[in-house]
Amino acid sequence: MYPQNPFKKGSQNFRLYERLMKGPVTNSEIIREMGVFNSTGRCSEVREFVKQHGIDLIARPLGEGLWQYNLT
Repeated sequence: MYPQNPFKKGSQNFRLYERLMKGPVTNSEIIREMGVFNSTGRCSEVREFVKQHGIDLIARPLGEGLWQYNLT
């Protein structure tokens, strides 16, 4: 359903895109569980890639600084 991961294997973008293909993820999970401290920057880079394929990366506020990211 999603295009093949174009990012360098093991990179933060690679890991984030792999995780997003499995379902929604919060900024807390991205930072704490995945060790990606610039979550907004990485999401922006993934968003630019998926946009070329007609897919959106949506950020939805959950409250108190918590955001959920989802491919649609």
